[in-house]
Amino acid sequence: MHSDTILTMDTVQPLLLQLFPKATHVPRIAPLAADASTRRYFRIHWDVPAAGCPASCVVMVCEPWQPQDTPDFLAVGRHLRAHGVRVPEVYGVSPHQGLMCLEDYGDCTLATQWQMSAPTERLAWGQRAVDELVKMHTSGTQHADPVCPAFKLAFDVPKLLSELQFFREHAIEGLWQCTLTPPARDDLDTVFETLCALLASAPRYFCHRDYHGWNIMASDAAVGVLDFQDARLGPQPYDLASLLTDRGTPDLLGSTLMTALLDYYMQCMEAETGRHTDRDAFNQLFDYVAIQRCLKATGTFAAMAMVRQRPQYLPYIPPTLAYLRPLLRRYSVLQPLARLLQRYVPLWQT
Repeated sequence: MHSDTILTMDTVQPLLLQLFPKATHVPRIAPLAADASTRRYFRIHWDVPAAGCPASCVVMVCEPWQPQDTPDFLAVGRHLRAHGVRVPEVYGVSPHQGLMCLEDYGDCTLATQWQMSAPTERLAWGQRAVDELVKMHTSGTQHADPVCPAFKLAFDVPKLLSELQFFREHAIEGLWQCTLTPPARDDLDTVFETLCALLASAPRYFCHRDYHGWNIMASDAAVGVLDFQDARLGPQPYDLASLLTDRGTPDLLGSTLMTALLDYYMQCMEAETGRHTDRDAFNQLFDYVAIQRCLKATGTFAAMAMVRQRPQYLPYIPPTLAYLRPLLRRYSVLQPLARLLQRYVPLWQT
């Protein structure tokens, strides 16, 4: 079963009967939005839940796999669950069909919850997301699991550079239709590599890699973490920068709440590890990560529009670039990068 097919009751019923034999009523199937994911998600809901069975579950449709193999989603999920991170329970799988039956966290993302909440509630929800992140950065990082693929991958220079080249290809050359000569591409790679080297040289922590308000669910006064299958090791502020700077989050939270959540993270980490962190050095590395991630995200939004014909991501580009621009001006080592981007980013030429 491929990720572009529609889930039918005939397809999923054998798995449901195996997992929930007491659920005798026929459930309803509804497709779910999957943000920028290539996987498909469907909610299975029983109007009359059976005793001991959930009222609903989510079926993820992905590429089929061999039963003796362990998909990254399952391997990373087991590692996170073992260290207290709230990730969906896996009720069961059907490898040859590419189906995973998961705990249902509902429809409210953290991004949506933030939009609906007053500032004090936004802070509380942000703190819940930070709490999960601290678990990843302490126990989840210290106890390396050889079965978890995250510990075999890292944000090294080639990986970070490939993401910035993705920005060049899909934003500069694709969306903004700039024709770059080979020397111009080399110039961009040179300034990209300066940023990548700064990030790759930092101590490495477990990184979810896409830890933002659209991959975190708000459910029952707690958060649930999704889309962790691409985890790898990387700079400590990586996921925190993702959480606080993705799309229009800085405008939504404001500088006061962003600072409060940074402070909260530092306090929690120091309480858990007993080690003091140099706040100035951490803030600088946070900014470097935010710059790389904002460029990467802009490339992703451009690719979604130009390659996958999903233009609904284009409105996220202006706030992302607006947050990025003052960061670039802040650090002398990044001025060559700032000057080149000034040349190619249309929004910065007015």
